[in-house]
Amino acid sequence: MRGRAGRSLSDRPGKAGPSEARPTLYLSEVDVRKYSFLWMLFPALLLYTVFIAYPFFSSLGLSFYDWPGIGPKKFIGLSNYKNILSGFMAPEFYRALGHNIVFFIWSLILSVVPGLFFAFLLSADIKGTKFLKVIYFFPNTLAIVVVGFLWGLLLNPQWGLVNQLFRVLGLGFLAKPWLGNTSTALPTIIFVTAWRGLGFYILVYLAAILGIDREMTEAARIDGATEMQIAGRIILPHLLPIIATTSMLKFIWTFNIFDIVYAMEGTQGGPAGSTDVLGTLFYRIAFGGLGSSQVGMGLGATVVTLIFLLVFPVSIFYVFIVEKRVERGE
Repeated sequence: MRGRAGRSLSDRPGKAGPSEARPTLYLSEVDVRKYSFLWMLFPALLLYTVFIAYPFFSSLGLSFYDWPGIGPKKFIGLSNYKNILSGFMAPEFYRALGHNIVFFIWSLILSVVPGLFFAFLLSADIKGTKFLKVIYFFPNTLAIVVVGFLWGLLLNPQWGLVNQLFRVLGLGFLAKPWLGNTSTALPTIIFVTAWRGLGFYILVYLAAILGIDREMTEAARIDGATEMQIAGRIILPHLLPIIATTSMLKFIWTFNIFDIVYAMEGTQGGPAGSTDVLGTLFYRIAFGGLGSSQVGMGLGATVVTLIFLLVFPVSIFYVFIVEKRVERGE
């Protein structure tokens, strides 16, 4: 039946015909543009999955198996965790964990405190600060293995420059085998690590200081505030979030430390295990060096999983605190 204009009733305005009632099964040009960012994320997501997510979950699953690296895997449940936390590997694990904690505390002190001090000095408009920025940051451009090798030469007990300098200055009593003494080996590596990374902290804190509104500091000076009062009551509170962030990064880096210890003391963490950390312990367990048939990739994967279980909660706690500060507008 057709209306007066010769159109069917289904074609009348206000009523949808059968073809118009069907849902659209294709994306419009607007939708394509709206979700085009997913294609931009895909390469990064692919790389993250292949090189981070898959290896992590693979090692997590491997921690429940006994596997020497070749041949079939044998499922043993939580036996690896028992061996690490309370079994035959417990003494070495807790010793390495203690060294990581000491490493974090002292490297944090040696990075944050001097970093703030030099950042305050460089923030002043003094001639030569640009050159000093380059000098301070230069060690950070060197590979950590190169730094470890060079400092190993400088600290050589026979002909190393450090001991020779002490003898020339009449301080021969300070000349000692720094990397061969159980009481000085770990502090020496901590010092070298802090020296190498100090420039990064200086530049980060300096950028934060220069980002503070100068009107506040100038107003404080007009009101009679000293430079120490300005630093303690204006600048330092603004730097606290940056200090917290760098401390969190230092915590993560410290519990993943391996290369500097490997370069200066090898995988055995000598002398007598005084520089052994979780990274070198994992290397010996997974790839040999303990002289036991009970170690292997499964037990090494357990150490990696435990490192993750130590670092991940602290990272989540930090992110939670930061989000709360953002919500409060701090």
